[in-house]
Amino acid sequence: MNTIIKLFFLTVIIPNIIIAQKSKNNYEYNIDLLHISNDEVRVSFAPPRNTLQHGKFIIPKLVPGFYQAMNFGQYVSNFAATDKNGKKILTERLDKNSWLVHDLKHVHKISYQVADGWDSLKNDTQEAKSPGSMFIKDSVFVINYNSLVGYFEEMKDIPYQINITKNKDFYASSALDYTQKNKNTDIVWAKDYRQLVDSPVLYCVPDTTWLKIGHTEVLVSFYNNKERHYSKTIAREIENILKNQQAYLGGTLPVNKYAFLIYYESSNEKGFLGDGLEHSHSTVCLYRSGSMKFLPNALNRVASHEFFHIVTPLNIHSGEIQHYDFLNPVMSKHLWLYEGMTEYATIHMPVKQKMISLEEFEKSLEEKIHGMKEFDNKFSLTELSKNSMERQDQYMNFYQKGALVGLCLDIRLRELSGGKMGTQDLMQLLMKKYGEGKYFNEDDLFDEITKITYPEIRTFFRDFVEGTQPIPLKEYLEKAGFNYDEATGKVTTFPNPDLKQLALRKAWINQ
Repeated sequence: MNTIIKLFFLTVIIPNIIIAQKSKNNYEYNIDLLHISNDEVRVSFAPPRNTLQHGKFIIPKLVPGFYQAMNFGQYVSNFAATDKNGKKILTERLDKNSWLVHDLKHVHKISYQVADGWDSLKNDTQEAKSPGSMFIKDSVFVINYNSLVGYFEEMKDIPYQINITKNKDFYASSALDYTQKNKNTDIVWAKDYRQLVDSPVLYCVPDTTWLKIGHTEVLVSFYNNKERHYSKTIAREIENILKNQQAYLGGTLPVNKYAFLIYYESSNEKGFLGDGLEHSHSTVCLYRSGSMKFLPNALNRVASHEFFHIVTPLNIHSGEIQHYDFLNPVMSKHLWLYEGMTEYATIHMPVKQKMISLEEFEKSLEEKIHGMKEFDNKFSLTELSKNSMERQDQYMNFYQKGALVGLCLDIRLRELSGGKMGTQDLMQLLMKKYGEGKYFNEDDLFDEITKITYPEIRTFFRDFVEGTQPIPLKEYLEKAGFNYDEATGKVTTFPNPDLKQLALRKAWINQ
C-alpha cells in the first residue's frame, strides 16, 4: 500500500560462501550499527575483483513499490575510495544518487556515511515520511538496504556479503537468514542487489513469535519502547487471516518463509498513523498512536493485503519488475494486476472464506465505489500505471477502481465458465506459467490471459483496463443477484434472485 509511509523488502537465497570468498566475485560490505555518530552509520565495502578503468556507483533513485523519486543517495556523505595502501583514489559525485570512481581495478575499499531518514513517525506536515533507514542506537534499527548499500552499474547481478556490527543483545528479524559470526557480528548473504534491497531487517532486543502455516514459517517481530512482549498477541490476531489466505490460494502458500516486521511508536497525541509495504517474502509495518487498541485491526488489514503480494508481483510480474533499473526505472503498465488484483483478493477472500457476512461485503464494495469516484476515471489503468510517477494524485485509484475491475473480471470469468473459473483460478494458472524466477512481456499479458481463459476476456481488457469505458458494475453485480444504485452508491442483494443469479453468486462468493 501507499499512503503515509512506504518501505520495501524481499527474501534471499544463500550462495555458496566458500566459492564466493575464494573468487572475490562479490561485494563485501561492512555496516557498523554499534558506533553511531550524529545519527549516521559508517559503511564500507570491497568491490568485486575487476579490470575496470572506472565505474559508476549507484544508490537507488527509486525501488519497486515506490512511484515517486526518493533519491536515497541524498543520505550519503563523505564518499571516498582508497587502494590497498590507503592512498585515496579520485571519485566524483555525478548527481544525487551516483558517483564516478576512477581506476576502479585498484580500489581496495570504498567508505561513506549514511544519515537516518527519520527518527520518529511524527509528521506535522502530513507529507510522506522518508523511507530511509531509521536508527536509534540503543533501541532499534529499521534497515532498508536501498539506503545503505549500492552497486556498480558495470557489475550487476553479483552476490553480496554483508557483515553487520551490532549490539550483542540485538536480533536480526528478516526473511533473510542471518548467521552470527560472534556476539557483535552478524553475516547475511544475498544472491544479487535486487534480493538484498527487497529484504529489510529489524534489529532490536527480540520480541518474536513464529507461526507455521502449512509448510510456510511465518516470523512476527515487534518493537515498542514500552511493550516488550506483544508479538504473541499480534501473531494470534493474524494467524486466522493467514490460514484463510492459505485456503483461498488453494491450500498451499507459494513461499517457505515470511516475516512481519512491526515498529510501533507510542504517542501522547490522539489519532493513528501507519502503513505497510510488501516485499516478496516480508512486510514492514510502521505505526504511531496513543493506544495499542487500534493495532490489531490495523494489522489485520495491512497483513491481508501485503501478504497477498506473494502472488503478484512475487510470482507474477513483467520484465520491467524482473530487471528493475534502480537509477532510471521504467514503470510497468500492469499496476491493475500488482495492486488492483491484490486489493480485490483482500476484500474477496473474507467473504469467500465466510470470515465476514454478506452485509459486510456489501459495505466494503460501497467503500470502494465511493473511493473510485474521488478520482479522475477518464484515464485508462494501463496509461495511469505507465505514468504513475507523474500522476501521484491518481495513484490510489488502483486500490479503488483497480479492485473493482478485479471484481468484474471475476464475475465475468465465472459467467463464462459456468461458475468453474474465477480470478482465484486465473492467478493460480499464471503462477504456474511464470513463477518467481520467470517474467511476462509487458505487451503480451492480456493475450496470454485470453489464451488460458476465453476470447471475450480480451474484449474486457480492451474496454476496461486498456480503454476508458466505465466499468459495468451495475450490470455485473446484477448477474450475481445484487442491486447497485448508481445514484446513492448503495449495494444490496435482490429480494428474489433467480436460480441463475444464485448459482453465480454461490460460485463467486460462496454465499
